[in-house]
Amino acid sequence: MKTSPSVAGSETPPPNTDEAEQLLFILSQAAAEPDALQEDWFREIVTKLPIALYATDAEGRLTYFNEAAMRFAGRQPRLGEDRWCVTHRLFQVNGTPLAHADCPMAVALRERREIRGVEAVAERPDGSRVRFMPLPTPLFDGKGGLTGAINLLIDITDRRVEPGLAAQQELAKALKLALARGEIGLHYQPVFASGGQLAGFEALARWRHPERGEIPPAQFIPAAEAGGLILPLAEQVLRQACTEAARWAKPLRIAVNISPLQFHHGDLPGLIDMVLSETGLEPERLELEITEGVMIADFDRTMLVLHRIKALGVRIALDDFGTGYSSLSYLHMFPLSTLKIDRSFVANLGAASEAAAIARAVIALGHALGIEVVAEGVETREQLDFLIDEGCDYTQGYLLGEPRPAEDYAQLTGCESRVLSH
Repeated sequence: MKTSPSVAGSETPPPNTDEAEQLLFILSQAAAEPDALQEDWFREIVTKLPIALYATDAEGRLTYFNEAAMRFAGRQPRLGEDRWCVTHRLFQVNGTPLAHADCPMAVALRERREIRGVEAVAERPDGSRVRFMPLPTPLFDGKGGLTGAINLLIDITDRRVEPGLAAQQELAKALKLALARGEIGLHYQPVFASGGQLAGFEALARWRHPERGEIPPAQFIPAAEAGGLILPLAEQVLRQACTEAARWAKPLRIAVNISPLQFHHGDLPGLIDMVLSETGLEPERLELEITEGVMIADFDRTMLVLHRIKALGVRIALDDFGTGYSSLSYLHMFPLSTLKIDRSFVANLGAASEAAAIARAVIALGHALGIEVVAEGVETREQLDFLIDEGCDYTQGYLLGEPRPAEDYAQLTGCESRVLSH
């Protein structure tokens, strides 16, 4: 398809053009009139288009996007802030980072010309990547002045399969079937208070494939994200964990990991409220674990969602603390109940003085902010003694208990052992 910049000021589309050419003409007309982007006729044309489309001003700042562009990016684009592309980070096809100034959109605006056939790789907020071909078209006003540009993002990931992608796609197909059959189960790892009392469990998804055997989460979680299955998977895990915890005779906590995609798609607080109502689990017993990336992907939306969750009475834990982008302002502003010291720091306790200093600082920081602190990945008595001496509130790890099926911990939860039907 060949396209060319349309010049604003014409009253009718040029003859003998296909639908794409006509669309570009309409968009160029709208770009010349700032209010046109708000017109209902414009939105009706582009909102439901299956192709990712967005417009920018002359400096490359986003001025409009359709639903396909939002899905492509994996988050809500920020009007007037995002530049060149609706995705977070850009890479060349060989995997090396691509500076924003070298992005095809930036080049098109700078040189006032079309760019075709350029490929890049975009990284979404959840860490997944997609290969795409950007098709930017600069727009000019009637006097030849640059007013902005239109960009179509063509996803070509499936056309040129990257190493390992085919296997991941096959795994995603199998996972979809496993979800339908209810083959995804949960293991539970105990969490103990510093005094030795059992405080609760963390629920961890497990998949035993009928032919391949046990498939580790490190393989099927990325496949779920790439295959668009992370939302149904996460909902199934949440429902299973709450159902199990509601059966325990002791009022122990249950921690469940939340995917970043759940913050940007659907009504997460509504889902949590519904699951709690259906299972009868007390809200204060549920703790949702989020990663630091969630906190910076879309600050305003994340803040709103977290406060709605907190209003339900549910606890919120920041997982893998110290490995991402958290700042003191985030910790102060978000309604966190718990900080979880990343296992990489715990593993180096006794071996590296820096790890001890970091763990000590995180514990002190959490207590200063009124936030409880959990250390995960505790595997030696030396690590446990250090954490207890430093005042860490809770610990979990293989030294204290491995992830196991719920019936293996029936005595700790106050439930009688039961035989699971298969």
